[in-house]
Amino acid sequence: MHRSKTNFRRRLTATGLTALLAVPLFGMSGCASMMPFSRKSQMVEETRNDPRYTIDGVQGPTERQLSERRWKRDREELARTGDEATLKALEAYDAAQALYDQGKYADAEERFDGVVKLRNAKYNSWSARFNRAWGIEDYDMGDAFSRFGDAIEEDALFMLAESQFQQTHYADAQNSYEELLKKYPSTRHLDQVTRQLFRIARYWLNFDEDITKSGDAAIQLASGENRNAKQPSGRQASAMDRVPVLPNLTDKSRPLFDTYGRGEQALRSVWLHDATGPLADDALMMAANHNLRTANYVEAARLYTLLREQYPDSPHIKDAYLLGSHVALASYEGAAYDGTPLDQSKKLKQNLLTLFPETTPEQREQLQREIEVLEKAEIERLWNLVEYYQVKQVDSAIALHCNLLINTYPDSEYAARARKVLAQIEQKIQNSQQSQPWWQFGGQNRNVPQQQAVAPQAAQPVEEEKKPDGGFRLRLWPSREAPKLQPIDTPEEQPSAGTVTLE
Repeated sequence: MHRSKTNFRRRLTATGLTALLAVPLFGMSGCASMMPFSRKSQMVEETRNDPRYTIDGVQGPTERQLSERRWKRDREELARTGDEATLKALEAYDAAQALYDQGKYADAEERFDGVVKLRNAKYNSWSARFNRAWGIEDYDMGDAFSRFGDAIEEDALFMLAESQFQQTHYADAQNSYEELLKKYPSTRHLDQVTRQLFRIARYWLNFDEDITKSGDAAIQLASGENRNAKQPSGRQASAMDRVPVLPNLTDKSRPLFDTYGRGEQALRSVWLHDATGPLADDALMMAANHNLRTANYVEAARLYTLLREQYPDSPHIKDAYLLGSHVALASYEGAAYDGTPLDQSKKLKQNLLTLFPETTPEQREQLQREIEVLEKAEIERLWNLVEYYQVKQVDSAIALHCNLLINTYPDSEYAARARKVLAQIEQKIQNSQQSQPWWQFGGQNRNVPQQQAVAPQAAQPVEEEKKPDGGFRLRLWPSREAPKLQPIDTPEEQPSAGTVTLE
């Protein structure tokens, strides 16, 4: 029996049992106490059968290899005992594979696309969508072939993308690879798919084909990718690549719009769908280097940070620190703006000196000079705040930042200026204390000497304050006087035993 039908009947059985148990409990505890119990049971049952809350479709490298071997064994069995639809799909797939082996990639692409549509019609027809919408019957990803989906459709989607790749229709190939990863996130072809997407991205982003070269245009791959494999041929960078809205009407190997954006999308698919794979850190490094090259320093800094946090054992980790400090400093817009990039750049350069002792003396000297430049920029930033508050005439803030500058950088040239500013503020306060009239502060004059303390006299009776005649006043609502509180007569307290009263 189909598993989805079994699940549907199991739900009906569970609902019936819940209804039977509800009759006595309803009489004893009422409806209010019964609702949480039934709702909880329903949620547990739905969660148990919902594929979104399971990891049945997630496979690691070893499990993918075992799944490939299992499918080869099951395919031979289905070729002998399968139904008519299965035999027809297998026959069409074998015919398309034969055309691909002969180098007829255009014909093979058409045949593989037909196989994908044939298998897709099995569970994506109008009646199937209607049944799924009403919960009558769900498409079972287990199917008759494997626990992880329709293996015939999976292979056909992969070979469709491969046929397009061989024709240098890289945009169509990327779309097919993405569709395969969307339907089968743990596809048995995941390693090959990520490699192909990486090659397409490297071609679109104009990184050198020779992966052993070093420099700004190429990176040393950590995965040791096979150089003998078919690579997209190199191309000359075009000025149109930087303008996403300009259409490409001449080069079939590039997408119609936004070549650079599609290249970054391909790299993103590599590290998102195969985060522990051999090309994940390479894809992150290439994406960061591309943003560095195109002067998108904020995005480059974010990607370098992600590489340092997610792949601390990557061979790119030293470059991620070094280039990350450069782009952080490049994204700093000046003393009048946010100083976070400045702090990040200084911190990364200090970590380089600490975490990588193998750096040469020349490199360490260069890093020390760069740290001194960053400290000078921090001093200028503090002095800029002092000048800002001088314009605002906020003496307390001026004094605060001057003291911070003197205590943090006592030997800098700005520290001497800060001391002069503090002296001016102190002189200003002294002058204001001598010349300010008493009424400006709302208190007594500080220059008037304090009178001698006078012995307290007997309390004089206080005359009742007369209410001033305020004349005519416009009232928007009636007012009433507050009631007078009468004093409470309390009996005189008598001293308790053992208490001494002082006269």
